[in-house]
Amino acid sequence: MVKSILQTYLEKEIWILIRDKWYFATVIGVWDDLLWFKHRTYNKDTEEDTLWEMVVKISEIIAIDKVQSVVSRKPDIFISKLWEIEKSTNTHQEPEN
Repeated sequence: MVKSILQTYLEKEIWILIRDKWYFATVIGVWDDLLWFKHRTYNKDTEEDTLWEMVVKISEIIAIDKVQSVVSRKPDIFISKLWEIEKSTNTHQEPEN
């Protein structure tokens, strides 16, 4: 069942919960009992994104979420992004009449 669901998301981005960690992943391939996907990680120290490719057993997948509007599943990143949005909306000036 999970394999057929994953196949519908080939070349698309989805959230995947593997063991105890969420990945915002682009599904590359699904074979037999394996999922091949790529995802990015952000390094706070270097301020760089790194692109990773992973292959995991489909049986290790706990959940799949197609909702993409969430900035991050990590609370500290999510809250900081909300603050950025809040700051940018508060700096807008009223239009002149």
